Amino acid sequence: MYKLSASFIEFSNDETFISSCKDYIKRIGKALTKPETELDDIESILLEYGIRNISDAKLDTLQYLISYANFILEDDSISENELYDFTVLKRIFRINEGDFIKYHFFEVREILKKQFLRIYEDDFVDKGERLESVNLQSFFDLSYDEFEGFKKEYVIASLINGADPKDLDISKLPKGFQFK
Repeated sequence: MYKLSASFIEFSNDETFISSCKDYIKRIGKALTKPETELDDIESILLEYGIRNISDAKLDTLQYLISYANFILEDDSISENELYDFTVLKRIFRINEGDFIKYHFFEVREILKKQFLRIYEDDFVDKGERLESVNLQSFFDLSYDEFEGFKKEYVIASLINGADPKDLDISKLPKGFQFK
């Protein structure tokens, strides 16, 4: 099936992050750490818990992905392997665009707030931070406007602090903001 990274294997064994996840989701996570696992194996686990389709477990799988996002961002960076893992897990769990915002808006907002606070604290967005922003937008399947809305207050704070707009990874000034 898919070969997930060492980071995912570490996450799937970290009770701090997965303690809030349902047992069957933990079992699926453990199964996904084994290269020989097939989709039929995941379906078998679901059936043991009376779940006929992975889509019926959407809330639980989204919570699992939120936990994984928090684990990944502990070091304030998203590796290429972690981005791959997250993309694959969304595919396996049949997560659709808009699901994170629809079902876990507050958790996504808190993750983004924490990252934007760090990214904009020095009023300069470097190349690595620009890439991380793109990866964050991809993680949660956010549209351009949604993502810009989440980061707006941090951009404005940097501009108020005197940051040069060219240093903030923005294509335009936030709506309603004017230099004095």
